[in-house]
Amino acid sequence: MRATAAAALAAIPVAVAAAFLVPHRGAALASPMTITVAAAIASLWLAFTAERDARGRLEGIRRAFAVHGDERRLLRDHWLVYLVVVLRLEALAVCGLVVALWGVGPSIGVWLVLLGGLLLALTWPTARKAQLLLGRARALRGDDAS
Repeated sequence: MRATAAAALAAIPVAVAAAFLVPHRGAALASPMTITVAAAIASLWLAFTAERDARGRLEGIRRAFAVHGDERRLLRDHWLVYLVVVLRLEALAVCGLVVALWGVGPSIGVWLVLLGGLLLALTWPTARKAQLLLGRARALRGDDAS
């Protein structure tokens, strides 16, 4: 999971650099302000719903573990949920890049990219988080061991 997080975080500086180095593209279908507002709304939606959606999926995974008891499957399913969260937060960063290239410019777009990076950093997988997941799943299963 840390490799997934590191790869996702590595994309953030690239997006920031692209926001400033790639020339502004201009918008043919909508005004730059319209693109900026649409991207900002999409970014906020992605940011505010990522955790809620992940919590629901994790609860389903824990309930499934209570039935099957396979820790490897639990951790694999958890990684898949984490991957979805990472992809959502990367999409938030892409929205920032869209604002930088087709919207009002990098002065606003880079902040959305950095928000995506900050939220990605907050999701960094730790041993403590994995132990909490396993502990809660075992509690649902009723396992006293470990």
